[in-house]
Amino acid sequence: MSDVRGRLRKAIEQQRPAQTRRSRGTGDFTAEAAFEPVREAAAELRDEIKKLPDLHTSIESDNVRIELYDRYLWFSYDPAQRAFVGSETVSLWMEGGAREESYKWATAEACIEAMIQATARYVSLARAAATLRSRQ
Repeated sequence: MSDVRGRLRKAIEQQRPAQTRRSRGTGDFTAEAAFEPVREAAAELRDEIKKLPDLHTSIESDNVRIELYDRYLWFSYDPAQRAFVGSETVSLWMEGGAREESYKWATAEACIEAMIQATARYVSLARAAATLRSRQ
């Protein structure tokens, strides 16, 4: 007999993109301070989009993650580069992999603008998916 549940859990875990952030416990106070405006903007975005059940936002002291189905946005600050960094990962479930694009911004404001624009795309996708579900 096959362990379908166990195999499904394992497959789901393999689909989650690898974290590109610094490991926990190596947090840098300077990075957290630099990231504060982005974190505050993310909290405002989360409040604005909280009515969309398919869109999930997690905010930590040094990074923000926004998820929609098989798409993941990630934002942080890299003190080594002295830049705001981010990535967007899209699961390519038919091919068994993922596509990831990395980004870098010089200022918090540029990072916030990128986060707003990307979130707007995700909101549009979430609304389209909700509309399709309501028609079924």
